[in-house]
Amino acid sequence: MTSPTKPAGAKAAVPISLIVLEEDERTVVPIDGDVATIGRSHENTVTIRDPRSSRFHCRLERIGGKYELVDVGSQNGTYLNGQIVSRRVMREGDLIEIGNVKIYFGSEKRPRAASPTEDATRDLSRLTSERAGLLRMHEVARALNAELNLERLLELIVDASIELTQAARGYLLLARSSGLEIEVARNFGRGSVEPDDAQLSRSIARQVIASGEPLLTVDAGEDSRLSAAQSVSELGLRSVLCVPVRAQNTVVGALYLDDRVKRGIFSEEDKVNLEVLSAHAGVAIRNADLVAEQVEKSRRIEELNRELRDRVETQEVELSQVRAVLRRNQVELEHKYDYHNIIGTSRAMREVFKLLDKVIESEVPVLIGGESGTGKELIARAIHFNGPRKGATFVSENCAAIPDTILESELFGYRRGAFTGADKDKKGLFELASGGTLFLDEVGEMPVSMQKKLLRVLQEKEIRPLGAKEPIPIDVRLISASNRDLHDMVDTGDFREDLYYRIKVIGLVLPPLRERREDIPALLDHFLGAYGQKMGKAELSYDGEVLTRLMGYDWPGNVRELENEVRRVVALAEERITVDLFSEHVQARGPRGEASPEGVRSLPALVEETEKREIRKALEQAAGNKTRAAQLLAVSRFTLQRKLEKYHMG
Repeated sequence: MTSPTKPAGAKAAVPISLIVLEEDERTVVPIDGDVATIGRSHENTVTIRDPRSSRFHCRLERIGGKYELVDVGSQNGTYLNGQIVSRRVMREGDLIEIGNVKIYFGSEKRPRAASPTEDATRDLSRLTSERAGLLRMHEVARALNAELNLERLLELIVDASIELTQAARGYLLLARSSGLEIEVARNFGRGSVEPDDAQLSRSIARQVIASGEPLLTVDAGEDSRLSAAQSVSELGLRSVLCVPVRAQNTVVGALYLDDRVKRGIFSEEDKVNLEVLSAHAGVAIRNADLVAEQVEKSRRIEELNRELRDRVETQEVELSQVRAVLRRNQVELEHKYDYHNIIGTSRAMREVFKLLDKVIESEVPVLIGGESGTGKELIARAIHFNGPRKGATFVSENCAAIPDTILESELFGYRRGAFTGADKDKKGLFELASGGTLFLDEVGEMPVSMQKKLLRVLQEKEIRPLGAKEPIPIDVRLISASNRDLHDMVDTGDFREDLYYRIKVIGLVLPPLRERREDIPALLDHFLGAYGQKMGKAELSYDGEVLTRLMGYDWPGNVRELENEVRRVVALAEERITVDLFSEHVQARGPRGEASPEGVRSLPALVEETEKREIRKALEQAAGNKTRAAQLLAVSRFTLQRKLEKYHMG
């Protein structure tokens, strides 16, 4: 086969490369794909060692013939030509900076312009560095003002100081009533170090706090200003930079940075930058203290109101129980058949009951969808025991619980001598259910080879047991269920299309419990009554806080998870059910979108909760299709996959 001929006059695409400069090493990495990733992980197209780089820091995407630089949520940001960016179209000669690593975007083969003079090069480098430092200072100041958690704020201040000055270690000392206390001790790798007194010179810190003036020394051991400080010689200190931290014009502490090995690593520019940072830090510390004071006041007010709130919540529980009874009576009047075994009066469940009213009298196959634990077998039983076959047998089987090797014999039966160990005839599930209803749960787990045989049975209305010579006619109403999207499985070839349409003449999807939260009080009372009776604790009650927590939790395991939680707390409770008896993950989740009773909820926790909730909703709406879910969330599929991995969502 010959290669296609290029059109006359067509120009070959200029190969694009990344020229990486790191620690006096120069590496050229050609780009020949649509995506190139950069970071510390060896899985990247370009691997760099700088500790300020994230494992997956940024990537280049080819879109419409051009490359775009995309930051993928890095810890320290991605700089393009000295400016921090999240997404930007690349041009020939652009400079990407990650920590001390410089990466030029361009072509090795393209002729280069004449090199500028060395002086101009140094000036450009200096200006670029200063601009990058100012931009980074701006980002740090904004981060400090946004952080209200005092412990995290102090760590952020020291980490930023180390990053800006390239120090080996950093300490934040605050003047307390008990003396000068080390609040934070960090190293260059953003790790905590033991705040041992022997690790820094308290004499220098006290001198800076007392004078209110910064101190910079190239070599502490040879600095006459520090000759009286015994700790300097004992520690063998070299480079030290210490600046005061002020709050409302009062020195409240000191930022202390050092390197015990290298001389002269700090410059006058570092001192100025650190003074600016300490000014922002002082304001941020004061703001965090004010927030903490306000939180403490709110906590005291909450304690004073707790008794009143408990009384109100108790009344709300009683009213909720009355409303549930009234709604249930109304639902029973609205529908043709009796669904008393299915607890639910929410709008979503009333829609399910309306569809059941239409389905029950027919003989057509029904496919029930929905997440695990939503009660699919209860719906199947309601269809059977309200329908014309209620006097016959209802047979239920979980296909996922039967090994593939014996599934055929379980469904169709076998005759004596059909295989080793078959010492007598055995009727299969179809034969046992003949005249009644066969419910096959998790039908999506059935192997494709078995799907073909099931389709033939449904078409021919007869089975042939293993070892039998003649087929046996059967009369079965089939109800199937799956927590997987069979339509998507048809698209991927994991489920036969002809069988899918055969078992889904009528389909219904059960709503997850998080979409029918108003049913939780009735479900709670039902399970409390059932397990309380079994365990001899029929008089157990619960307070309003219990109901609040249960209503705020998302219940990924749905009704089955709620039932197991209730069974747990009934076993543990003595006279009254309280929040602390529930599993930790249920206890930790307060009312949706509100502060928990213990105080302010952290912003990262709220962000994580919101992202996980919206991702689940998008995946449900997109029937598990990640590309469609990413479109609904207005993010790339790559971003969605990273979020799924981050939150262990599969």
